[in-house]
Amino acid sequence: MTTNGRTRMNRMTMSGLVLWAALFLCTLVSLSVAKAAELSSRPVSWEPRVVVAKTLSPVGSLLVNEQPGRPWRTLGQDSDIYSRDLLLALPGMQARLETAPRAVELILWGNLPGLSEFSGWESAVILHDSRAFDADFTLRRGRVLVTNRKEKGAARVWLRIKGAAFQLTLDEPGDSVCLALYSFWPRGVPFSLSPRSPAEHGNEEKGPVRTLNIVAVKGQVDVKISGVQHSLSAPPGLSFFHWDSVNGPEATPRHLRRLETWADLNSKPVAEQSGERKNYAKVIAQYQAAVKDNDPRTVLFNLLTEADKAQDHEQAKAKVAFAIFGLAAINDIDRVMQALEDPHHAEARRAAALALRHWIGNDTGRDQLLYQFLIERLKYTKAQAATVLQLLHSAYPAEEPDTYETLIAYLQHEKLAIRELALRQLLH
Repeated sequence: MTTNGRTRMNRMTMSGLVLWAALFLCTLVSLSVAKAAELSSRPVSWEPRVVVAKTLSPVGSLLVNEQPGRPWRTLGQDSDIYSRDLLLALPGMQARLETAPRAVELILWGNLPGLSEFSGWESAVILHDSRAFDADFTLRRGRVLVTNRKEKGAARVWLRIKGAAFQLTLDEPGDSVCLALYSFWPRGVPFSLSPRSPAEHGNEEKGPVRTLNIVAVKGQVDVKISGVQHSLSAPPGLSFFHWDSVNGPEATPRHLRRLETWADLNSKPVAEQSGERKNYAKVIAQYQAAVKDNDPRTVLFNLLTEADKAQDHEQAKAKVAFAIFGLAAINDIDRVMQALEDPHHAEARRAAALALRHWIGNDTGRDQLLYQFLIERLKYTKAQAATVLQLLHSAYPAEEPDTYETLIAYLQHEKLAIRELALRQLLH
């Protein structure tokens, strides 16, 4: 080989190495966001990983992630469920599981815009191995319906959330309670490079505000927190109990005349469009059929791509919403950001803005992870990344005139993501 030939070969080799290194670095950054996003959700390593339940729903209904950074996979009906694993029902989907031995049933109950008044989207839990309770689990986010499935006697449940723990006693077989956990950054709280709590709330803990609503759906349930016990009964009794990370538990439960729609599994959608639930149902059925042979991320990605070809506009909207909220639920923030920067699809940008606001509110430090991701992966400047996060935090008070001037000026920004988020705030 000539000297020139060897030189060209060396250049080609170096080019290949540089390309490989760039791809590897991008993968690491992408994985680091997904991994770090769930690090705080996992039990300590000394907790045993053993079978504690089994699935009752068809394949595709329940996703599992054994370790942060690993891909999500779907579980089939009658599959074993292990302690310590993160379990997920995608937005709009329901996943049923039952403890082993049979004592308590959990329904992870996802949501989508227009289906319910509940503010959350996906439902995520971690089950624990316990000898003292019939069920022991951490509710990471979303809604869960808990039902006593014993042949006789009370079912005892230990419920963990970040910052609190509750002992639930469902008195009789068939008794049921709905748990709904939602986290958010309150409007007006600015983005900060160091985690901190909203000072106006006097909250010493650093991070988004978390709210937990407990509603007795059927029969009787006793709720015990910090040594204080409250007795709930299905409407019209004392049915509703509230806790949040700012004020702690309410002093007493509240009466409900009837079961609120967000806690009623059989309720009709609140959306004005009567066909919205049907459109979502078609998309979910398509997802469940495809996920039998593919990984969840690929199927969600394909649904988003297929929305471009849909003849029915409402069906296309349903595909976009389900796919983008689903991708955010499994921490594929790269793809959600692509949707926010898509100049051709307003519905995708709208869904991505909602999904990202929800995502950063789900846990402490996620806003900082997104900030670093924008800089390292998408090459935003620090100022641009900070602007995106300020807009996602909704940190511009509506009562201040300067807010409108600032947001209107952002409508001319070079970054489409910033223009879109500014528009969403102005419309809100």
